[in-house]
Amino acid sequence: MGGVGRYSERLARGLAELVDLTIVTLADPVKLPTVTYVCLPIASSRLKRYYATPLRARRIVTDTRPDVVHAHGDDWALSHRTPILRSFYGSSWGEAMSSTGLRRLNHMLLAATEIVSARRADLRVGIAPESQERFRCHALTPPFVPAQAVPSPSPHPAPTAVFIGSFRGRKQGWIAQAAVERLRLSTHPESRLVVIGPSEDAGEWAPWVEHCSGLTDAEVLGRLSEAWLLLSPSAYEGFGIPVVEGLQSYLPVVAMDNPGSRYVRSQGTSDLPLWLEPNQPTFVERVEGVVSQGPYLNPAQTAAATSLVEQFAALGSPEMILRLYRSLLEASHND
Repeated sequence: MGGVGRYSERLARGLAELVDLTIVTLADPVKLPTVTYVCLPIASSRLKRYYATPLRARRIVTDTRPDVVHAHGDDWALSHRTPILRSFYGSSWGEAMSSTGLRRLNHMLLAATEIVSARRADLRVGIAPESQERFRCHALTPPFVPAQAVPSPSPHPAPTAVFIGSFRGRKQGWIAQAAVERLRLSTHPESRLVVIGPSEDAGEWAPWVEHCSGLTDAEVLGRLSEAWLLLSPSAYEGFGIPVVEGLQSYLPVVAMDNPGSRYVRSQGTSDLPLWLEPNQPTFVERVEGVVSQGPYLNPAQTAAATSLVEQFAALGSPEMILRLYRSLLEASHND
């Protein structure tokens, strides 16, 4: 499950305590006991997934008779009988610019459907300034609900980096591997790279890389607690949930400069242990420098990371989302 999926699950868990919640989703979700689920079949092709599934969802969402629809995607075909809140997790156009081939073409087509979604939504929410400005959003709500019971740092004796994502594509895991490989060939031959990513991606990585998939929140936090740093070399992020989760676990983070990581960095103080790099060579060099400082943050860095995480947690909380639902309902009743 990706970062948005983990956020959506945590958000649903909190909202289920505040509202009568029905979730329309693809088959085989992780189910919460007090939530009603309506599951759509998993599409057999990319065409059906992105362009037929929304048409099927239109009727199903209408049949649930909701007071408010909170759409997280696949919503361009929805009926406008019910007030719609749409969360924009970055933009498909931004992803298209960091993709190639058919993937780029697909994201360009999806960018057109996002324009339809934005026009249809009664209340638009962006997760960072890029999406807020592109879709003229009414509010900015970072997609961050913190995991519970974050363990105290317990770094592995060997320098250990964690990367969350795929080897190829916009996540650019190959840069994370190159950075740790340089450590292994120079000052720290015992260095480790722990990858949390999709199972079908496992064969892409070097034999020495420790690849994990299908982890629970607690297991992800366990891997982070053993790490010295988190790597996020993604070419594009609308926000960058792993970056904030790394800071939540008191890890220094080396990230590629992109709209999401720039936003996160801009909200912290000068002591925030988040470094943004413009390209692979400077990224690799920065990783070496961060590892040389050892596995623990200093007190000022810890305080800066804690403050930023608390700020994002307040802005992205279920209670804040509930306020948006109420404002949407009030506006629809006044109309």
